[in-house]
Amino acid sequence: MSSGGHDYGMMAVTDTYICKSCKKIVDVTVGEYGVTYTKEDVITKKKNKETDLDFYVCPECNSDINLMKWNKTKRPCPKCDGKMEKDAYGVTMLWD
Repeated sequence: MSSGGHDYGMMAVTDTYICKSCKKIVDVTVGEYGVTYTKEDVITKKKNKETDLDFYVCPECNSDINLMKWNKTKRPCPKCDGKMEKDAYGVTMLWD
């Protein structure tokens, strides 16, 4: 289950990526407090001790080099490269 794209919570900004290391679709933290950071921003930014967020890191395997932005239009499966279908149960919401 994922947001399926760019999303905002109270503290974290996420975007959906494919992790080539663990072959999963994951929501990766890409910013905080409504501000999206680039990977270059993250290299020069000091970690916010209040939020303790890890940016551009897979939440499943902690890889920071094997992330590829997920194409929500094509919806490719990271394991077989086939097209994934939307969840039949509709919207599930749980943030922060």
